[in-house]
Amino acid sequence: MKTTSAHNCSLTDIDPDRLPSPIRFNWGVSGPLARMSVDDRRTALVESAYRVIADHGVEGATTRRICAHAGMPLASFHYAFESRTALLWAVMEKAVPEDVSLMLESLLPVGGSSAVGVEAMRTKMFEQLDAFYMMLKADPGRLQATISLGIYAHNHPELQPAGKQMYEHLYGLAAQGLAAAGDEAQIKWLTPVARIAPVFIANIIAITLVYLSTADDSALGAITESLVRDVMTHVAPR
Repeated sequence: MKTTSAHNCSLTDIDPDRLPSPIRFNWGVSGPLARMSVDDRRTALVESAYRVIADHGVEGATTRRICAHAGMPLASFHYAFESRTALLWAVMEKAVPEDVSLMLESLLPVGGSSAVGVEAMRTKMFEQLDAFYMMLKADPGRLQATISLGIYAHNHPELQPAGKQMYEHLYGLAAQGLAAAGDEAQIKWLTPVARIAPVFIANIIAITLVYLSTADDSALGAITESLVRDVMTHVAPR
């Protein structure tokens, strides 16, 4: 996704060393299973379920496949969760927000930049969205898992509250990120970031879906341009 010359930044401007590894969780389980506490088993199964969903989709995330990924016998599953539904709820409640939070931290300003003001904010947004696109290309399953879980929850009434809670958490993370970027650029928001955040997340999902469907750089660039243009209408100098 190459951005326009108006903001003078592109994928080549991103320092690869600042990007996180494709998956930041410790997906495996080590040590004798007998020594694992119930909490440790739950954590291992949640993390493995998230990775399996990223690779095989929600429907393909069977308890057998998840346990195999976690290095556990299938019989041990019900020591940690009473059902697959309970495990999926835990994934939406814990694994997705934690992973998105890690991605967000990698995109937030590190500090040390002397550029401030509205144009600095615009440039920083393009840089961060380009960095996001690089992470998406490195491991598209991460956000594909989030989208798949949201759709699956919508279609299964017992998981609908978890899906709603997951997206509310994502909106909160986006609002924190926008506020931090605004502080770094020393701008003021004309609209509460909590109202901008859902639009931001919706565009991130659009970028993900277009990449997964067509990988059309032109369309992806247009979505990015539109997102930054919209966000900047809510920004003013301090």
